[in-house]
Amino acid sequence: MDSAVQRKITPDERRGHILDIAHAAFIRDGYAGTSMARIAALLGGSKTTLYHHFASKKELFVAVADRECAKLFDQIFVATEIAGDFRDRVCELARRLLDTMLSDELIEAYRLIVAESGRFPEIGHAMHDIALRRGVQHLAVFFKRAMEAGEMRSVNPKMAAEQFLDLTSGTLHKVRLWNVVAVIDPGRAATESERIANTFLAAFGNDAFSRAAREYSGN
Repeated sequence: MDSAVQRKITPDERRGHILDIAHAAFIRDGYAGTSMARIAALLGGSKTTLYHHFASKKELFVAVADRECAKLFDQIFVATEIAGDFRDRVCELARRLLDTMLSDELIEAYRLIVAESGRFPEIGHAMHDIALRRGVQHLAVFFKRAMEAGEMRSVNPKMAAEQFLDLTSGTLHKVRLWNVVAVIDPGRAATESERIANTFLAAFGNDAFSRAAREYSGN
């Protein structure tokens, strides 16, 4: 007889498992096509257990989005320190953001939001608060430090952050989002990161960085 005692799953582990299942279901079936009953069935438990952790489908969706966005921003801003002079740091930041925005995971999430937010505005509201606002906050801190160090001209850091995000969601993101191409060539992504960085620095860098960026030919 097996005398081993099965370890009891912790509440955090249970919550994480629910989020894993829900994330896959939302991506596969969409927001409208995913029900709490279906998620409970996939978990192999009762709806009572699911509702003990999340009071509604909207709350569950927001929790999934919050966790996934936190992981992505950790990869961009926390995983490894961004080093080098300011131009190098801006290029690296553009590369990390672009790689993230072109990833299968984020492209699937974008498509879900666009497809469902017309019928379910709460999805758009949630993603604006969780993803866009959080991204702007992270970038604003990064750029505020650069202004304090004299590497950028003095502007509203929130505005600079919004402009940087707009640049990273340009051509490559759209051709990937619209499935014009299934995979972006790494060399093309690297060139785009350089273009983004130089466009940004031409507008917001200090005199030296802005002058050098304006000489960038794009070749």
